[in-house]
Amino acid sequence: MKRFILKSACALALMAFCVTGASAQGFLKKLKKAADTVVGTTDAQAEADTDAATVPEDTISTKDFLANLPSYRVVQMVETDENGDTIRNEDQTVRYTYRVYDQNDKVCDPNTAKKHLAAALKSGGAILLKMGVGAAAGALTAKASGGSKKKAWLGAGIGAATGLLASSGDIKEIKKQMKLRREYLNLISDYQKTFTDEGLPVDANADLSGYEDCETVSKPAAVVAQELLASQEEGGSLEDISDEELEKMLEG
Repeated sequence: MKRFILKSACALALMAFCVTGASAQGFLKKLKKAADTVVGTTDAQAEADTDAATVPEDTISTKDFLANLPSYRVVQMVETDENGDTIRNEDQTVRYTYRVYDQNDKVCDPNTAKKHLAAALKSGGAILLKMGVGAAAGALTAKASGGSKKKAWLGAGIGAATGLLASSGDIKEIKKQMKLRREYLNLISDYQKTFTDEGLPVDANADLSGYEDCETVSKPAAVVAQELLASQEEGGSLEDISDEELEKMLEG
C-alpha cells in the first residue's frame, strides 16, 4: 500500500497544476504584500478600478493564486563532481541521492517545502472563507488569528480573493488544488522518514520500492548544495509550523 501511495505521489507531480514563469517564493512574497490589501469589489468594480489604477498592484486574483501554487516531487539524483564525472560509491557503483524538487526544477529543503505548502493552504482556506465556503476552510484558518505573521497570511488570502467574485468552477478548482497540496505534504513527510538530509536512505534496509518510478536527474554536486542552502536560508525566514497545525491541514 505504501509503495502504491509513494509511486502515485511521484507520478502526481507530472500531472500537477504548476507555475509558469513565476517562483513559489515570489508568489509567497506577493501574498504577504497583499496582506493589508482588502478591496472587496465586484468583478465590474474591480475591472473599473483597475482601469483607474485605484486597485493596488499587489492585489491577487483567484486565477493568479491558482497559477502560482507550489508543487513538489521526489527525484533520484545523479551528482557529478567538478570535472563532470559521476560521483560513485566505494565499490564504484553510481551514487544516487533522493531530493525534493520544486516546480522550477530546483532542490528544495523539505522543511521549507512544508512551510510553502502550509502558507498556500492557509491562503487558500482564507479565499474560500471570502467566497462564503466557510465550512470547507474553517480548519485551515482557525489558528490564523494567533500572531502577527499568521494574521498576515490570513489577510493575504483575503486580499487574494478581493476584486474577483468566484464561480462554482473557481471554488471547485481551489478545493482540488488544496487537496493536492495536502498530498504533497504527505509526500514530503514520507520522504523525511525515508531519507537523511543528504538525500541518502536512513539505513541500509530502508524500503525504497516506492521510489522506483521517480524521475532520474543529473546535476553537479556543487549546484545541488547551492540550491539546497538557498532553500534552507529562505525557509529560515518563513513562519514555523507546529505538528498540530500540520495535522489539521492534512485532515482538510
